[in-house]
Amino acid sequence: MDKRIVISGGTGLIGKKIISRLKYKGYSVTILTRNKRPAEKIISQDIESVEWDYSKPTELLTEIISGCEAVINLAGASIAGRRWNHEYKKLIYDSRVLTTQKISEAISLCKEKPLSFVSASASGYYGFDGEEQLTEDSTAGSDFLAKVCKDWERAAYEAERSGVRTVTVRIAVVLDKNEGALKKLIAPFKFFLGGHLGSGKQWFPWIHADDLADLFLFSIENKNIRRALNGSAPEQIRNKEFCKILGKIIGRPSILPVPGFMLRLITGEFAKYLLKGRRLVPEKALNSGFIFKYDTCEKALKNILDK
Repeated sequence: MDKRIVISGGTGLIGKKIISRLKYKGYSVTILTRNKRPAEKIISQDIESVEWDYSKPTELLTEIISGCEAVINLAGASIAGRRWNHEYKKLIYDSRVLTTQKISEAISLCKEKPLSFVSASASGYYGFDGEEQLTEDSTAGSDFLAKVCKDWERAAYEAERSGVRTVTVRIAVVLDKNEGALKKLIAPFKFFLGGHLGSGKQWFPWIHADDLADLFLFSIENKNIRRALNGSAPEQIRNKEFCKILGKIIGRPSILPVPGFMLRLITGEFAKYLLKGRRLVPEKALNSGFIFKYDTCEKALKNILDK
């Protein structure tokens, strides 16, 4: 078996960070991409890219995966990419669940199967919860995103039937300066219009992008980790306090809350996921010896915004 990792969704924020770490550790990398030409502009030339998506034959993917050490699956349309309608919700679902189903099926057909399959999931698995601390053993929610996550993970766990160790990382809000939620949160602060979302009382699970990339590598290399893994920092903080710390670091006040009705006008159905939170605990990561470089949002935000 060669020291090769196959990764879908490798051109995104987390994918690029994971690839950088894999190359540093001496792995070779093959990227699965819907469009090879744009991918090659983003990723360095010493990384193989192959055009593939869930509409393509499974046999093609089997040839690519066979003999590799691990598969990482990050594919999925952006949850906050645009205002939700029936068509976009279908894309959110299909791009995750159908892709993962195809990867699990391809793994099952490999003569030389990978040792590990690490697939993204999301903290939306738990639905909306009040004050309960949510570990990997907590029950799933029943809303749209919870259903997406349940079916997404179920598709990944099909790889276990082939004897392949499988991990699903339930990702919280990812903090990075150039991409993702933080960029959108900062924008109003620049015009002295920053503040918490809605009441601000909702729990706000988050993770520094670098810690998340390290957690994916940790999941590949720690053979004792299986199934669900909460991809969130150990600090539990409410949205109001998070925004207060953010404002302090960038030298702007956090006094003007964004009303719920305005969020609903802008984002539609997605607004309820911004106004309600989850109190995640990365129990399995901590118990397995993973060390978070950024265990408080103040430490994470200073690292990101002081650069």
